[in-house]
Order: sequence, then structure tokens, then C-alpha cells
Amino acid sequence: MEAASPGEGTQELERITTRLEQLASELGGDVDDERAAELVREASELASQAGRAVEGALRAAPQSPEG
Repeated sequence: MEAASPGEGTQELERITTRLEQLASELGGDVDDERAAELVREASELASQAGRAVEGALRAAPQSPEG
């Protein structure tokens, strides 16, 4: 599997952040328990995706020389 470029990772994180903000807004409103559970599941999945995107961006970032 090929590593994503840092720009792709940034775009993915922005997409995830936008969706998480939407979920938080909806959860802040009046939702029933079933819908809240769906939103929390989606937020959990997005958090996992964000972790993978960060890892990919870090792998794709140029390494700074040590010393």
C-alpha cells in the first residue's frame, strides 16, 4: 500500500473534522437514543480514520536530519 501525500492526509483530516463538528452539533440538539447511538458510532469510526490519516501523513512527511 502506498503512503498518502501530506496534502492528502490534511484534506482527509479536514473532511473528518468537518463531519465530527456536524455530529457534535446534532448531538447537542434533541435526538432520540437510537439516533444518538448512531451518531456516536459514526464519530468513533471517524476517530479511527483520523488516526490512520495522521499516521499516513507522518509517514509521508519528509524526515528532518538528526543532529
